[in-house]
Formats: sequence, structure tokens, C-alpha cells
Amino acid sequence: MENEKLYGNLPALEQNPEQTSEELAKLFDYPSIGELFSDGGRRLEDFRAKLTATRDELERIVRYGRRDEADSAVRAVRAVEVTLKFLGDLQNLRAGAKK
Repeated sequence: MENEKLYGNLPALEQNPEQTSEELAKLFDYPSIGELFSDGGRRLEDFRAKLTATRDELERIVRYGRRDEADSAVRAVRAVEVTLKFLGDLQNLRAGAKK
């Protein structure tokens, strides 16, 4: 139902990028970068744990899924790994800036 609301009105969303970001954040429950670092890192760790679980599930699909699913899952695993590395790099930079 929520997806239909979002995708059913894409032209209107494209005219208002801020609304698009807000709607996508609600749809996928992705926190902003600022939110990830706002509470001392607890939310960041929770998000990284979710991404790690997602990566593990995608790796199962790569190993045991149908060929077309596995091909898509390989690309998704790469994207999740890049995101995890990016978040780790940000965390390290932030820790270095605090010293």
C-alpha cells in the first residue's frame, strides 16, 4: 500500500526532490548520515548490523538461488559492502577528528 502511494505519484515526487528523499527514507527506513552519528554511534551500529545481515542473506542467494537471482544478488552484495566500508571510513574519520 505504501509503495503504491509512493510509486503511483512519481512525476509529482520528481518535481519536489526534498519530498522524494523524505518519502524514500520512510519507505526504506534509511536514516540520514547525520542521524547515524547523532546518538554516540548506537544507531550506526544497529544500521551496520542490518546491512551485515542483508549481505549474509544476499550471499545465500548467490550460493543457492536461481541464476537470475544470483546475478542480481552479486551486484547487491557489492553495493552493501561498499556501503559498509563507507560507514566504517566515516566512523574512523570521526574518531580521528575527536582525538
